[in-house]
Amino acid sequence: MGCSPGSRCSTASATRRRSLSWARVEILTDGEERLLDVQWRTDHLATLGVVEIPRPTYLEKLRNALGVPLPAAFC
Repeated sequence: MGCSPGSRCSTASATRRRSLSWARVEILTDGEERLLDVQWRTDHLATLGVVEIPRPTYLEKLRNALGVPLPAAFC
C-alpha cells in the first residue's frame, strides 16, 4: 500500500520535505533580514506568519534581501 499525500512515511519525497522545512528554518532564523516570497496569502500561510505588504514595501525589502549573503548552509 502506498503513502497517502501528507503522510509521514519514509520516502525520498518525505525526506525532501523535511529537508526543505529545515532549510526554511535555517534561512529565516539566522538573524539576517530575509524575504520569503510566497506570491499570495492564504489562510493556511497566514497561520505560518505570512502577511500581505504593499508593493513599495516589498520592493524595498527585496532590495535589502538581495544584499544579504546566503546562509552558511547554502555555501
